[in-house]
Amino acid sequence: MSKKEIVTSEVHAPFGNYSAAVQKGNMLFISGFGPFDANQKLVGAGDIEAQTHLTMQNIKKTAEVAGFTMADVVRSTVYLADIKHWAVFNEIYGQYFERPYPARCVVECKLNGFLVEIECTAIKD
Repeated sequence: MSKKEIVTSEVHAPFGNYSAAVQKGNMLFISGFGPFDANQKLVGAGDIEAQTHLTMQNIKKTAEVAGFTMADVVRSTVYLADIKHWAVFNEIYGQYFERPYPARCVVECKLNGFLVEIECTAIKD
């Protein structure tokens, strides 16, 4: 079973030598997405709410192109430029999932001019 690159014009292309998402069998690995539109332009500068929504929408669109749903997401890693944004981020993130929520790790780190980046793994039954 070979791996398949997932590509869609609905979200921004990768900024480097990596795939936005890779599917292997019933598993989907979504690279770290940030708050960039399909033209690679940063959206919502300084606005954690707008940036979180766009980041989650990018993940959702990518999953759907591969035939997955947000219910198939089993884990995520979240990078926040400032951990003080955790409560606002968490409220918005929760709007995209239902129980049981994916396993998740949230870390504060230096991002390149944006406030949030999220990577996910999804598995179909």
